[in-house]
Amino acid sequence: MKRVVVLGAMLVVGFALGVVFVGAPIAVRAGGGQGGVVECTAKNGDVNGDGLVQLSDAVTILSYLFLGNPTKLVGLCAPTPPSGLPDSGQTTCYAENGSEIPCDSVTCLRQDGFYATGCSPEGRFIDNDDGTVTDNCTGLMWQKDTGNDGNALPWCAALAYCDNLSLGGGLVAWDDWRLPNVRELQSIVDYGRFKPSIDPVFDALPSFYWSSTSNAGFPDVTWLVQFGYGSIIYDDKDVNNGHVRAVRGGP
Repeated sequence: MKRVVVLGAMLVVGFALGVVFVGAPIAVRAGGGQGGVVECTAKNGDVNGDGLVQLSDAVTILSYLFLGNPTKLVGLCAPTPPSGLPDSGQTTCYAENGSEIPCDSVTCLRQDGFYATGCSPEGRFIDNDDGTVTDNCTGLMWQKDTGNDGNALPWCAALAYCDNLSLGGGLVAWDDWRLPNVRELQSIVDYGRFKPSIDPVFDALPSFYWSSTSNAGFPDVTWLVQFGYGSIIYDDKDVNNGHVRAVRGGP
């Protein structure tokens, strides 16, 4: 009977530990999950590598702490190191009149679509299932949805919204969000798409999004990125409203 009581207590403690570890993954890169040897997991709290965050993870942690089995826990996968400029996303080539032509054609040759430059769009963005998206190209983490419930804001209010945002990160949300600068914001434009010109992993409107970058020549205006077609414009800070998507991190 005592053994049953002890086991029950261990499971309760294990469950509590599992909740704690959801927000604080163990940084170990090898492990022995229930499905065999697993290099790493993409999900916070999945310490046994089965793709789920549940009670079995707490039991695994408890076994590791008290029994030494497994001898190592599955760690959270490290993000792919930043690799420079992203690819534009455009793979099609066009003649002067706008008609599509083969990218190896001698007419208007060597266009963007001919080259595979920069970070590939394949596997670039990782949905973290917590309202955030990680960009494996730049190393930045983005707010997945359009901020402020999709409602446009004045520029100063957009800055304040991002500064006060608490989002993602498991048990303890990250609070170091900010309004992206114009280069960061343009980096997630996909010029192979339009309305919106962005990867489908994001919830985006084909509209204008604020950057934190003022126009040096006209400091009363700031730069915005239009995600309908990917254009960059500037507009008055105190007259019009724009949408917002927060970012965190950086090289």
